[in-house]
Amino acid sequence: MKFLILAMILVFGFSSTAAAEERVSTISVGGEGVVEVAPDRATISVGVVTRDKNAAKVQNDNSRIANDIIKAVAALGIDRKNIRTGNYSFHQYYRQDNNRRVADGYEANNTVTVVIDDLDLVGKVIDAALSHGANQIDSLEFGVKDKGNLQNEAIRLAVRDARAKAEVVAAELGKKIIGVHSVSVNAGYISAPRANKMIMEEMATADVATPIESGTLTCSANVHVEFEISR
Repeated sequence: MKFLILAMILVFGFSSTAAAEERVSTISVGGEGVVEVAPDRATISVGVVTRDKNAAKVQNDNSRIANDIIKAVAALGIDRKNIRTGNYSFHQYYRQDNNRRVADGYEANNTVTVVIDDLDLVGKVIDAALSHGANQIDSLEFGVKDKGNLQNEAIRLAVRDARAKAEVVAAELGKKIIGVHSVSVNAGYISAPRANKMIMEEMATADVATPIESGTLTCSANVHVEFEISR
């Protein structure tokens, strides 16, 4: 009986000590990191739309124009592996005739996408594509080759921001930061400059060489950190 009582006291004492050790004082803060850099990569997508009454002619014309664009872009020094076609579609199109839809031929849509690592060539690529039959500019987006390092730097700045805030709070409370209790990270989000629809339409109709300004790329990250503080 004495042994049982002693065992219960030891278990109760251990549980109480463990519970006391689990109770920690923390400061919970958020941090943000923002990095701005100049883009070093651009991605352009141009469209080839062909129409005709004859289905075979529509397809052949579209294929020929797409190939002409690819050759013209490659001639500027763009590696073939950075040029691709995609989003191809072929369908019948209609016109309205006295409130009725009447079949009026066929339409083929094809997209040529080019990744450019020399931003000085962006305007030249657009002009080459348009002069060789492209009749749409679907998108122009700037980015960076090494996204990983940019995102990591934004996260580092976010952690430093959180630490600085926690140190201010701890100092005002007469405490010290002694450890980290938990961390959550919202990895770096990259906001890339992108030409809007109006600018792209102007590019497609311009008679002069296309001027391109790449602007600035922003990468941001957020963290939430619980710092353990002295009692």
